Amino acid sequence: MHADLAGGNPSLRPACHRAARDELPAPDPAVVDSARHRLAARLAAAAGQYPGPLPGYLIDDLHAVSAVIDAARDGAEPPADALDVGAGLVALGNLRLYLDQLEAGLLNGAQQVGLGWDVIAAIVGIPASAAQDRHAVLRARPDPQ
Repeated sequence: MHADLAGGNPSLRPACHRAARDELPAPDPAVVDSARHRLAARLAAAAGQYPGPLPGYLIDDLHAVSAVIDAARDGAEPPADALDVGAGLVALGNLRLYLDQLEAGLLNGAQQVGLGWDVIAAIVGIPASAAQDRHAVLRARPDPQ
């Protein structure tokens, strides 16, 4: 059933369309640790060679969103108000755009180093067709602000 026929209900979309737009499965913690070690070595090897600095506002936005979540809890002082939560949602949407841009770049890189969609899909834990659909969706997303 097509999403339009489902009345926009994401649970009624075909599985490949849900996987392309929704969250990926959580990776195994041991695999995450291994990936962090690998990436730390890559970062150290590339010291001073990164083409541009990571925008500082991303870290600030992440901390601000976390602060709003903490302030929205019962009994928090000072408590968050509706404008705080709204601003947090806007900042989170922009962070998501940045992460989508990074993911699209990694998927492009995976193809450039010879990984096929079956291997990419196995890494992220979704079917190959869903990985290709996800890549197309991510490439079409706007740039973060």
